[in-house]
Amino acid sequence: MSQTKKALVPATLLLGCTLMAQAQSLVLPSTAEATAAIVEMFSGSDLPRPSKVQLGTCIAAVEASHPGQLACTVAVTLGAATNETQIDFFKQGKRWQAQPSVSQDKLPFPDPKLH
Repeated sequence: MSQTKKALVPATLLLGCTLMAQAQSLVLPSTAEATAAIVEMFSGSDLPRPSKVQLGTCIAAVEASHPGQLACTVAVTLGAATNETQIDFFKQGKRWQAQPSVSQDKLPFPDPKLH
């Protein structure tokens, strides 16, 4: 095996372990916590209160501005309509907060977990 290949093996293993650790370390909000965060995000707008929120795929957020921030696909039911979108979640104290996501290119759309 060449020296270059020998050097790549440990680097590849390290990268794989790092990605696995990141995926395992994601802390997700419960459905109730995600719903409360989205309700708060919508407050002050003309949007009705979500009647149902379902989390889909979640990843570490792109351009995260808060520790532990994650981006998730969500199905939000407003009235009779269900919309799929991407939202970032992060904890502020003991409460989850929600904000629009910039991770759209990294999340599946439509998300098979929501269908």
